[in-house]
Amino acid sequence: MNEHARTGTGPVDGLRGLAILLVFGYHTWLFSWYTPPPPFDVVARTGYLGVDLFFLISGFCLYFPYARHALETSAAQSVRTFAYRRFIKIVPSYLLALAVTLAVALPAILSPLESIWPLAQHLLFIENFFDDRFGGVNSVFWSLGIEVQFYLIFPLLAAIFTPRPLLAAAAMLAAALAYRYGLAGCCIDREVVMRQLPAFLDVFAFGMLAAYVFVYVRKHFGEWLLERRFALTLAALLLVAIAYGLLSSANAVQYDLNGREHWNLAGRSVLAGVMALLILTSCFGQRWWRFVIGNPALVFLSVISYNLYLWHTLVELWFVHHNVPPSANPTPHDDDVWKPLFIALSIVVSVAISAAITYFIERPLLATVRPHSFAFNWRALLPKPKPPAAPERDT
Repeated sequence: MNEHARTGTGPVDGLRGLAILLVFGYHTWLFSWYTPPPPFDVVARTGYLGVDLFFLISGFCLYFPYARHALETSAAQSVRTFAYRRFIKIVPSYLLALAVTLAVALPAILSPLESIWPLAQHLLFIENFFDDRFGGVNSVFWSLGIEVQFYLIFPLLAAIFTPRPLLAAAAMLAAALAYRYGLAGCCIDREVVMRQLPAFLDVFAFGMLAAYVFVYVRKHFGEWLLERRFALTLAALLLVAIAYGLLSSANAVQYDLNGREHWNLAGRSVLAGVMALLILTSCFGQRWWRFVIGNPALVFLSVISYNLYLWHTLVELWFVHHNVPPSANPTPHDDDVWKPLFIALSIVVSVAISAAITYFIERPLLATVRPHSFAFNWRALLPKPKPPAAPERDT
């Protein structure tokens, strides 16, 4: 059984699937120039905020075992186990995507000698510290640097967070706001400045706080919550409407000069708080709502989300540069027949690659720690030992 389904946090998987849909939809809108009809046009143009949702869910999932240990006396997770699980989850798939990017796309813009330093940055997960052209080839890599940098400080943050979760979350929120507002005057248009870990600490904090609140409330108010599932479901639906309103507000200013960046100053914190509340209300909501937000399609996208995140822009850029599918128009973006074909092919190829890597590489590696569904059993290919021959008996 899926761990989130077993622990009552199934909607988290659905929201992770939604996060990859947002990011995929945003990049597809950029590369195809196809704008869906309202209200989906707003979602397509603001899908970059799916990265914030990924960070929020990461904070929730990373801290959830620590919250259970503190409040439910479950087994503690050692730093060694934490580091190993993060390594096998992130690094093998990332190295594969990095190698293909280096071999297929990067030679078009950088010579082998010029590629050495950008490649080193990405291998060390410090690519967000530098302005370079590598990010233009696979534009999602910058967030992996922030994610891994958060992993490095997370055990310390968790130790500080557990005794005083509200105070720690408030401190992380204050640090993020101070960083963003403090540098806005000089550097709001500098991605290399605004895409740093301190600028996202509030998003991680809301995820961690949601994990703590979930465990605390489930332990102390479980029966009380059972009687209020309907009200919590209504609250979840209201939060969905509020989240859409926030996306609409981001969409309304993104064509202004540095409009998106100005919106992020405070809007990022507000959206993170709303999504954290959505996680909590959905986890405690009625069964039908938990199924809607954690339906099989979104759960499947959640399972392959990491590899889909790594590969979809590379696939779509390759298609654009190689005129795939072929367009009769010299400018395919003006071809209304090409757009749906491009989108459909991008979805099929990106999902197929991501599912294969997840099934054959990522999940089998994770299964070395604990059993995972959707994981190929490589051990089944090993020859089975022959049973010992029965001893001969004299008759």
